[in-house]
Formats: sequence, C-alpha cells, structure tokens
Amino acid sequence: MEEKIQWSRQEDVPLTWVHPGKEFSHRLITKKQNGSSLSFHITTYMPNFEVMVEGNGVNEVILYCLHGWSRQIVEGTGEEHIFKQGDAMYLPKNYRYKHIIGEAGLIVAVAANPSKEHGDM
Repeated sequence: MEEKIQWSRQEDVPLTWVHPGKEFSHRLITKKQNGSSLSFHITTYMPNFEVMVEGNGVNEVILYCLHGWSRQIVEGTGEEHIFKQGDAMYLPKNYRYKHIIGEAGLIVAVAANPSKEHGDM
C-alpha cells in the first residue's frame, strides 16, 4: 500500500462479532485495509458477560480501558485484577484468564501485532 496518512471511523468498517450478542470489535486499522503491521480496534463487551480468554500463540495484544470495568482472574496463578478506565494491559502470545465484565459493560482500545483483520477472532 502507498505510504500516506489515513483515517478510519467505526461507522465505516465492518463489525466483527467475537461472541455473538456479547462482544464485538471494529478493526479500525489493519494490514489489509491500511498496510499497517499492527492493528487497532475498539472492542465493546455487553454488561455481565463472563468468558475465558486465551492467546492464539501468534498475536501480542495491548488493551486500554476506555469505559466500564471488568474483573480478570489469571488461570494457573489465581491472580486477580480489576481492569478499569485508564488501565492498560499487555498480553503475550500465550495467556489464559477469566474475564468477568461489570454491570456497565466494557469498551477497550486494542492494539495487536501482527495485525488482526476484519472477522479475525
């Protein structure tokens, strides 16, 4: 792709359902769409949703909480953390934790390397 400044809006990219009815993501910047080696998403979780989250062995991910909160419990160690507005979290390629979304839901900014594309989980 040509190297140039590019813009993207949630309304202009496909919505990717990660867990139908409970979690969706807008892949705002991706390799296929923009030529970027990493991707940037906004992911939204519905209130009171609980899910086991695990790395795919490929992507490193950074999460930044924009709104709401969740409780995260790391499998294997039992370590718990309340993830709230202003918190950032680094996820290596391999991880596993229980993710319990609070009553206000959760909206996070996500960076993934290498790039995740529209439809990728």
